[in-house]
Amino acid sequence: MLQTCSKCIFNSSVPGISFDSEGICTYCKIHDQLKIEYPAGEEGWKKLEQVAQKIKEEGKGKKYDCIVGVSGGCDSSYTVHIAKKLGLRPLAVHFDNTWNSTFAVENIHNLLKKLDINLYTYVIDNEEFNDISRAFIKASVPEIDAPTDVALATVLYMAAEEHGIKYILNGHSFRTEGMGPPGWFYFDGKYVDSVHKKFGERPMKTYPNLWLSKWLKWIVVKRIKVIRPLWYIDHNKEETKEFLKKEFDWKWYGGHHMENKFTYFCHNFWLPKKFNIDLRYVEYSAFI
Repeated sequence: MLQTCSKCIFNSSVPGISFDSEGICTYCKIHDQLKIEYPAGEEGWKKLEQVAQKIKEEGKGKKYDCIVGVSGGCDSSYTVHIAKKLGLRPLAVHFDNTWNSTFAVENIHNLLKKLDINLYTYVIDNEEFNDISRAFIKASVPEIDAPTDVALATVLYMAAEEHGIKYILNGHSFRTEGMGPPGWFYFDGKYVDSVHKKFGERPMKTYPNLWLSKWLKWIVVKRIKVIRPLWYIDHNKEETKEFLKKEFDWKWYGGHHMENKFTYFCHNFWLPKKFNIDLRYVEYSAFI
């Protein structure tokens, strides 16, 4: 019989999970520990200001002092706002898999125009991305959106290296999205390549894959670090949406990560219909 956590929706089928005497799972304990390490409110903001000061000092003399990934979604848009509020000089970076919704395009444009932030966009060849996506669908794996996530991470590091930037700001919030088990939806450059070699038909020429050698160069040699500003603040999704609408004419696109049409298909058909995956799990454990 499956045991369900007394605090969240995870049960004993989740990889690496265990429960204490009160029925609280491993991942809730990790979440609670993060809340201690990254307090929100005034204390959290002061710590975030200290992080921002270090970013400013290391970015002196450069046009930009940090990278912020943008998708047109709620979290990434708010992270851009936070970066400017902290007095940082961000370069917005976007990976275009050619399946952006109109919402995403307009949200990015309106936000960056008002904040006077430059945009670095990497656009993959449409037919090439479609071939990669078909390969993942043919492989019948749940994580058909993995190529986009891997490519986005690669493009962020590419932009940071090109501009000599040491910091990437990430829009993840463990308070609103939780912490996912490592055994779920794991993917890397080798995985993307192996699936495509078996089921793809076109060569991958413009796809920015994340190979281990590149990643080690970026984090060990170049010492590029990832900072998650939303870990330090009280991030209420509904309040954030209303703020973005008011300040930047931002538009809600209907659901978690649904600002992209292919991701919309993944979340609304592929995962729930083909694999009977509870989307509450996906949204709780999302990372990105």
